[in-house]
Amino acid sequence: MDRRALLELEALHEIGSVLFRDGDINKALTSTLTILRLVLEMENGTISLFDPVTGEVFIEAAPEMRDEERILGRLRPGEGVIGRVFALGLPMVVPDIAAEPIFLNRTGSWRDLEEDPRAFVGVPIRHGRETLGVLTIDRRHRAGPPVFDRDVRFLSLVAGMLGARVRLQALEAPRQGTDPDDPAPPAPGTLLGVIAVSAQMRDIMQQVERVARSRATVLLRGESGTGKEVVARAVHAASPRTERPFVAVNCAALPESLLESELFGHEKGAFTGAVATQKGRFELADGGTLFLDEVGELSPAAQAKLLRVLQERQFDRVGGRRPVTVDVRIVAATNRDLEDAVRRSAFRLDLYHRLSVVMLSLPPLRERTEDIPALAEHLLRALSEENGRPVTLSPDGIEALMRCGWSGNVRQLRNCLERAMVTTGKSRLGAKDLCIDLHACLLERVAGPAPAAHAPLLALPGTGTSAAPPALAPAGARWARAEPDDERERVRSALERCGYVQAKAARLLGLSVRQLAYRVRKYRIAIERF
Repeated sequence: MDRRALLELEALHEIGSVLFRDGDINKALTSTLTILRLVLEMENGTISLFDPVTGEVFIEAAPEMRDEERILGRLRPGEGVIGRVFALGLPMVVPDIAAEPIFLNRTGSWRDLEEDPRAFVGVPIRHGRETLGVLTIDRRHRAGPPVFDRDVRFLSLVAGMLGARVRLQALEAPRQGTDPDDPAPPAPGTLLGVIAVSAQMRDIMQQVERVARSRATVLLRGESGTGKEVVARAVHAASPRTERPFVAVNCAALPESLLESELFGHEKGAFTGAVATQKGRFELADGGTLFLDEVGELSPAAQAKLLRVLQERQFDRVGGRRPVTVDVRIVAATNRDLEDAVRRSAFRLDLYHRLSVVMLSLPPLRERTEDIPALAEHLLRALSEENGRPVTLSPDGIEALMRCGWSGNVRQLRNCLERAMVTTGKSRLGAKDLCIDLHACLLERVAGPAPAAHAPLLALPGTGTSAAPPALAPAGARWARAEPDDERERVRSALERCGYVQAKAARLLGLSVRQLAYRVRKYRIAIERF
């Protein structure tokens, strides 16, 4: 890696920190331009934003420009270079500012251009398909010939981060009152308690905020470890039910014999051991939200019972004779292909339609790498509190994390950080400390997601299955033996490979969930929970 690449990486790390830590957006934008000047010698930086009220593009931040100069820098879309970059939504390079006829030096900040010639680079600040403003910088000719395509690529990355921060400010502004007794605004870089820097996650959280106000059932789709329960809690927190209970139940972890009692409760004497009447999860969630995780693992009989509750909002306790009526908002989640399950008659079509009134698909971590620095920082803060010592990441550590495929998503990222934290004892973690096999990570990214949950992932004695190719092993797989030589290691390894989802690990091992749970208790295997 050349020196310029290292400097760019350092700048991105510092910019990410200031953008999503500082609650004052003007201060955050000004700090971003200061970093570009100090680290990469990108001078006269400006960040201009669109004002929908006046229809003009105005200079929001320009640390090297006087206030009176900034006031003059208001342009209509299409006017001058900055206005044209905004209107077209495309980058623009001016090799020599003095020789460009459309360059409007309204502020007078570019002086002595003949004696000190400069190049100018402008890139649009975008969020999704919307252009929010323009980022510009100068390059002095005497500093050496500028590499414009490299500058445009790098500044486009910075502009993407700026777009996320500007959109975050717009979303947070209506939620922040002027009353000093109002609750504190959410931490920068989060929406409804969810880390959402990437455009994908921010779009999803905007949908969550809209959907949360209704009674509509929500179905969350996504790979294991993508944060479905975190988003489910965000749905509840943003809803009118936020003061009522949020009750979560893992459908895959409940044995068939106990499922009905757990969900709907039972009357005293309904079966052996029923020494008292007990409310089920539906009653406990009355007035609030019930989160049904791994709903795709329900048996056909359980699906029929769930469908009746969704249709009638009533159910009978086990052993009961009077129907119980509840007001519960359902949020369900699955990592299974429910459409394929419906085609195979493994999942009821009518239940599928009841659950998928609003369907949100959470992207895997490898498709939203912009979230990784903020996620890693958030996870390290939590781990630092747990372990009683502060730990941070170096720029090359962040780069290593962003180059990984993360087949286990956020859960695997947390495990990687915790492993490095407890094994190195360092206060600043670099790429070597994380023990990430970057070659395997690259292959993992090319190969895409890990094999489906029902596919064999390990070579288990007596099963006749073959092991997954080493290239598809998750980053950090060197810490786990590929072929465990005893039952405890087979169980632990299967759990780790399946993201600690016991239903998946049980299928992988050829066991029932109950048999697997027995072995987890027997061998005292720690189960990661997020």
